[in-house]
Amino acid sequence: MSRFFDAIRRADDARPAPAAPVPPAAGPGRTLAVVSNKGGVGKTTVATNLAVYLRALHEELPILLVGLDDQATIDRMFAIGSGGGPTIAEALRTGSLAGAIRLGNYGVHYVPTSPRISELKREIGDPERLRRLVAGIGWRGVVIVDTKSDLEILTQNALRACDLALVLARDLASVDEGAKVFDLLVRWGRPRETARILLAHVDLRVKYASGEARDILALLLQEIRRRDLPLLGTFVSSSPKIETLHSNPDRVTRSILHGAPSSLVHRQMHHLAEEVLALLHPRAEVAASPPAGPPPAERSEQAPDPPLRPLGVDAGGWPGTDADATDPPPRVN
Repeated sequence: MSRFFDAIRRADDARPAPAAPVPPAAGPGRTLAVVSNKGGVGKTTVATNLAVYLRALHEELPILLVGLDDQATIDRMFAIGSGGGPTIAEALRTGSLAGAIRLGNYGVHYVPTSPRISELKREIGDPERLRRLVAGIGWRGVVIVDTKSDLEILTQNALRACDLALVLARDLASVDEGAKVFDLLVRWGRPRETARILLAHVDLRVKYASGEARDILALLLQEIRRRDLPLLGTFVSSSPKIETLHSNPDRVTRSILHGAPSSLVHRQMHHLAEEVLALLHPRAEVAASPPAGPPPAERSEQAPDPPLRPLGVDAGGWPGTDADATDPPPRVN
């Protein structure tokens, strides 16, 4: 396995440095989109848990989670009590996110989902609407946008609003679909490095008896390199334990950080959160109050936001695939 990753690292070292990403697209904070044109790759699992890990790593960093899907996983995981109020569908219709933002579990802010959000596909023709809404709230942390399994107008809104897109893939079919995201970015005149492939829900038990790639991870990396697609330096494996956190008799959705702290996936999510923070480089020292609350205190004059760091590949730094699940997990402060 170490020889395999050494080979990947040498290939990545030989690759030309990527172009610098475009400046932040949606206000003083940073916006991250989690996308895939194929279902079953773990978009919502990654988006919701990444929000928890980012918040745990930097308690002073405001995290806002927005879901453009019609499933209620975000609400089940973050809602405190019941209560009404506007959903993401109302926010998109009225042109304002501020009144829909709620403080949820784990200190994560979120916008309630809507089972009728698909109706907006017939109402919204502007791919810039979400970008303007995010800019309008002036969120000074990280906004994470979870999307539906398509590349239609709502997903296009997420891609137009984001500084970085995580394109999830778990098999060859989802790599094929993920390539369409990069094609779309190029048509819009944005650098391909605005997005990164994230291998997620990868079943490390899948092996092959013949061929150069002897397991699913090697096969996916081979295909990604063949297509020269930008790739994150972290991957997330599949796990029956993680499945029980959102599908269980209690009908309670738990975070990986709190429900599976001794798992390999916990360590992988920790690595992923650190990598995303390094790429987005948000201004963690700015802790603004949520728009629905009291106005933030006056800020002293500060230097402009730093540019986004180049989105480099470091496959050699991936957490080991053969890690012993009994090893002590990295501590999240």
